[in-house]
Amino acid sequence: MQQVECVQIHHSYDGVRDAVHALSLSLRRSEVLALIGPNGAGKSTTLRILATLQQPDRGQVLWDGVDAWEQRLELRRKIGFLGDGTGLYPTMTAAGYLRFFAECYGLDDRAANTRVDELLATFNLTQKAKARISDLSKGMRQRLAIARTLIHRPELLLLDEPADGLDPRARRQLREILRTVANEGVALVISSHILRELDGFCDSVAIIEKGEIKVHGSVDEVIARYEVGRRLHEVHVTRGLQRAIELLRKHEGLIEDVGPLHKTETMDDPKTADRGLIRVRIHGSEERAAHLLRELVLADVEVISLAKVRSDLEDVYSSLGRDAVS
Repeated sequence: MQQVECVQIHHSYDGVRDAVHALSLSLRRSEVLALIGPNGAGKSTTLRILATLQQPDRGQVLWDGVDAWEQRLELRRKIGFLGDGTGLYPTMTAAGYLRFFAECYGLDDRAANTRVDELLATFNLTQKAKARISDLSKGMRQRLAIARTLIHRPELLLLDEPADGLDPRARRQLREILRTVANEGVALVISSHILRELDGFCDSVAIIEKGEIKVHGSVDEVIARYEVGRRLHEVHVTRGLQRAIELLRKHEGLIEDVGPLHKTETMDDPKTADRGLIRVRIHGSEERAAHLLRELVLADVEVISLAKVRSDLEDVYSSLGRDAVS
C-alpha cells in the first residue's frame, strides 16, 4: 500500500443527520495521522469506514486508487483495527488469544508461535503469557488488544483511543512501539481527544467536528498555518524572580502572568517576594526554551522547572476556539 484516500465521504445512521459529511483525507505509507476531535465528532465512524467495516452512503475510500469496498475481503487481511472496545475473550490466556488470531490469519504453527512470542515481548506481556485475560489489569488488556492488531503484520493500522487505560510509562512505550511500526512501512491512523499524547509523535493531523474535517495537513504545516510560534511555558522560580522576569523579557518572552509559587503564599509577603510562578510565551522551538533555562541559571536564578503548559496541537485547537478536547 502506498496511499489510502477518503474522497467526499458521507454517512448517516438515521438518514437525518450525517455522522460524517464531505469527509476527505489521505494517508501514505509510514505516515502517522492523528484524527482529533471531541466525543461524537465522527472519529469512530471514519475509522470503521477506513477499515471497510462500514460502507459509506456516498463517496469512496481508495486504496492505491482502487475502490476499497469492492476489494474489502482482500484488503481486510492488510488492515489492523482496534475499535471502540477491545474484543477480548476473558477465559483465554494472553498467548492463546494471540495464537487464535494468528491462526485466523493463516499463520502456520511455527510462524504463529514466533509472532506471538515477539508481540508478548514487545508489549511487555511475556510474564503473563499463560495468565487468563480476566486476571489481567486494564492496562495489560489494552496492550494485548493492540498487540492483536499487529499479529498479521498489517499495512494499515487503525487505532481508536489506543492509550485508554494505560499509565504514563505504558503510553510512552506505546508511542515508541507504534513509531517503530510506522518506520517499517505501516500507515497509522490514531483517533484521540487527548492532544498531549499525540504531540511530537504524529506526522499529520486531521481535526474533525460534527462529521466534517476542519483542518488537515502535516503537523508542521498546521502549526505554521495557525501561527503557533509562541509556546506557553510555566517557570517555577524559588529565588531571583525579578531577574527572571527581566531576562525573559530581554529575550522576547511575553509574560502572561506572575503569581505565587504555592497557593498558600502571596506576592506581597516579603518572605516570598523573590519567588513565584511565571507564565510566559516563548518564541521558537524547545531548543529556545532550553537556551533560556541556561540563561536563567547563569543569571543566578534558582529555577525548579521550566515546562511547556500546552502541546502544539492544543495550541492549534485553542486557536480554532475549541475546548472540547483535552
